[in-house]
Amino acid sequence: MANYNFKNEAEVYIDAGAGKIRLDVTKDLSFSQTFTDSTYEQKTLHAQYKLHDASNITKANPANFSFTIPAITETALDTVFDLLVNFKTGTYTLNTFTMYIRLPNDVYRLENCVITNGTFIIEKLENLKLAISGEASKLTRGNSSFDSFSGGTRTPHYMKDLDVYLSTTHLTSGVFSVSVELQNNIEWTPYETVNKALNIGNTHNVNTTMYPSNFTLKKRIVSGSVGAYVSDTFNSDVQTWKQSVPVLITAGNGLSGSSFRGFKFNFGTCSFTNRNNVGEVFTQSYDWISNENTTNLGSKITYN
Repeated sequence: MANYNFKNEAEVYIDAGAGKIRLDVTKDLSFSQTFTDSTYEQKTLHAQYKLHDASNITKANPANFSFTIPAITETALDTVFDLLVNFKTGTYTLNTFTMYIRLPNDVYRLENCVITNGTFIIEKLENLKLAISGEASKLTRGNSSFDSFSGGTRTPHYMKDLDVYLSTTHLTSGVFSVSVELQNNIEWTPYETVNKALNIGNTHNVNTTMYPSNFTLKKRIVSGSVGAYVSDTFNSDVQTWKQSVPVLITAGNGLSGSSFRGFKFNFGTCSFTNRNNVGEVFTQSYDWISNENTTNLGSKITYN
């Protein structure tokens, strides 16, 4: 009888150069890679009966992956946060890493991974979360010969204190949801080179596939949204917009000073639009975007 791999049995590890770190991901884990199938016509002047096109597979598209990791008071999330926010030392590009998904019967390996999107999820009295998606150059399947380990103690980091400032307005009293998103827009370098094509020759199989290997970071976008109730004391921004205003969001354990643990977003120049939402209770949504041209996002987005 066959032994099947179930998703809830998956263990996720990443290696950014300092050894494997186990991540406690939620059930939304996903990863895949597709191949490019180019078709060509077989019909010729002397072979009019060949009515079906043939296909030729020589290259792979970038692999995709996504997962959500809850914030914990230990430092396991720090590595993921750094891969999302900070540049590789001395450069203006992102660090890469290797990702492993271990199952009872298989180990999947994603090589040359880069995080393209990170969403900070902030909900009152819930665990802080970081939703990650990205791309990788190559996905392969191996066997189960992989050292598994627990990763140590895991202590959930609940969000007990939330402060939100847009412009000079303190929004916290009516806020029910907050999210902040960082997009790293990358472009993979084309890999259809003469040498790689010659290596394929007439042997077309996965071992001769041309995989993407290098990428360029083209743009970074930081934006977010804040949902708040409309009340008689909290309605001055409904259906308005503003430019060149600061945004300050702090979500953490409610402690101050060196004991604070949580997310902090501090941008001096942003714009926002506000729209009214009609339901059982009237609410308003602030959608904001940073207009700062900063290369050091690590000073604007912090997790400590």
